[in-house]
Amino acid sequence: MTEVEFEKIANNLRAAYPREAILDQNMYKLWFECLEDLDAKYVSMAVIDLIKTMRFCPKISEVRERYDTYDRRTDQQKYEEEMGLQ
Repeated sequence: MTEVEFEKIANNLRAAYPREAILDQNMYKLWFECLEDLDAKYVSMAVIDLIKTMRFCPKISEVRERYDTYDRRTDQQKYEEEMGLQ
């Protein structure tokens, strides 16, 4: 994920949890470092899902856990698996 992509995710967290989420530059850097190896599309989905269900700002580990629940295979990969081509 790029920093530009992460900024959008951080803005969602700040909007949902204005008193808790990514309040300073150190927090921002830590969150980005801990999530930058992930696909931004699915991190964003995880954050939105967590915002919908959590009263308090999720932890980085909770975002990563939710991220891991998504099927991130491409349509081509799914097709190849179904056809036994892998």
